[in-house]
Amino acid sequence: MKMTRILTPLALAVSAMVGAQQALAGPSGYAPPMPSGPAPIYEAGTVVFRLGGAYVDPDDTSVNLRNPDIFPEFTGLRYDLDSEWSWQFSAMVMPIDHFGIEYQYDGEAGHSHDVRFIEDGEEILRRKLDNKDLDRTTQLLTVNWFPVCKESWIQPYVGFGAVYTDFDSVNTSEVINEYLADNADAIGPARFSINDSWGWTGQVGVDIILGRESNWLVNAAVRYDDTELDAQLNYAVEGLTQDDPQEIRTFYNSVRSEFDPEPWVWTVGVGYKF
Repeated sequence: MKMTRILTPLALAVSAMVGAQQALAGPSGYAPPMPSGPAPIYEAGTVVFRLGGAYVDPDDTSVNLRNPDIFPEFTGLRYDLDSEWSWQFSAMVMPIDHFGIEYQYDGEAGHSHDVRFIEDGEEILRRKLDNKDLDRTTQLLTVNWFPVCKESWIQPYVGFGAVYTDFDSVNTSEVINEYLADNADAIGPARFSINDSWGWTGQVGVDIILGRESNWLVNAAVRYDDTELDAQLNYAVEGLTQDDPQEIRTFYNSVRSEFDPEPWVWTVGVGYKF
């Protein structure tokens, strides 16, 4: 009797489950699969390529002279680096969900570069460094974090990493050469250069996929490059040697200074994901 009391409710429960399954299956006996969510858009293994434009806006033009005791006539030296547009390419791979490793390359941009000389708080000379622009290229490697769900077609991100900046050197203009001749005993044309530099960078941006079934996307981002550059103004002078006080030789002075442009970079572009 006890066994009958236990088995009867169990049999009723099994019968109810079978009946419900048959009702879902319909006359043909086919049971539809349970509905699933949208497919992931950004997930582990995703690769993204982007191409667009970059607007480089230097934030700081301060100059810290390295040897003010040796070159007191240059204590009022200032550099102004103008804003400029460039093209940009980037490639990103996502090794795991929500994180991507990105390489960026900012193409060659010609910055107009002014040199200023300030004396007793008054600007006595301001001239363009040269008739041609100062060319710059930038390379970056960042780790980006995508905080939203991987099924979203709008993917904001924040990233941090390293930046490498490369500047070309140029000859100075005739007006600057004349100023150096009058105030620093320079002979011949001077030359200006900026050493290659490493720094750190931070960025925020967003990828917007053009439809859930599309691989195309648009991108917008802004980043800050913390760069400390070593600028050099080189010019020749004549002087006497210690070995032979009667012999006049040519020496080269190098006015070195720390130049911190610290640019904000605004980028827009299109991309394709795999």
